[in-house]
Amino acid sequence: MSQLAIGMIETMGLAAGIEAADICLKSANINLVGYEFARGSGMTVVKIEGNVGAVKAAISAATAALGKLGKVHAQMVIPRPSDSIDMLIRNESTVGYETEKEEIPKVEQNEAPSDKEDDLNQEKADESEQKDETDEDINNQDLDEEQIIEDENNEVTEQDEATEESDENSDDTDQDSSEETSKSYTCNICKDPKCPRQKGDLRIYCIHYKENKEKNKDNKDK
Repeated sequence: MSQLAIGMIETMGLAAGIEAADICLKSANINLVGYEFARGSGMTVVKIEGNVGAVKAAISAATAALGKLGKVHAQMVIPRPSDSIDMLIRNESTVGYETEKEEIPKVEQNEAPSDKEDDLNQEKADESEQKDETDEDINNQDLDEEQIIEDENNEVTEQDEATEESDENSDDTDQDSSEETSKSYTCNICKDPKCPRQKGDLRIYCIHYKENKEKNKDNKDK
């Protein structure tokens, strides 16, 4: 059972109802429940609640102010309303109370789907991240394999170059050592003291050029 009294004032038209609600709120310490349209007659019922004395004072003030203009059709004060009639006072037709009471269930009803949508979106995001990480790992693995192959090729090339340089250096060393040990010849191809060719001259100046050429040709034919 409600502990607050309920007051209702029925006016002719919405404008008179709004004025009645304003007078009630200014004349006593009461709460405005809302207003409801009476169907088919153009009446507006303003509903207030509060202590019995405050509600009676507010309804009396509104009735006195609007009664002179003939805008008040009926007025009622219920000191201790039964809980069974609460649905008649506070319902979907009560403007003001509806917006205050209906917002909470809507939020509660939408919480479950919203949570499910958030979970689905999170799962999709996780799957997308896992897929991206997998693709990235595959790409990194391919890049690593290509890098290993490239490094191996570079190592082989470097080894070949080092071998060639070592061979050239050994040839130069052998030539230098042979020149140092025996300076009696000037041709580094045939090493014949009788050959007039100097080091750095063309090979055709060597007296053994034709012989070496024929030997090389025979070796190739074999």
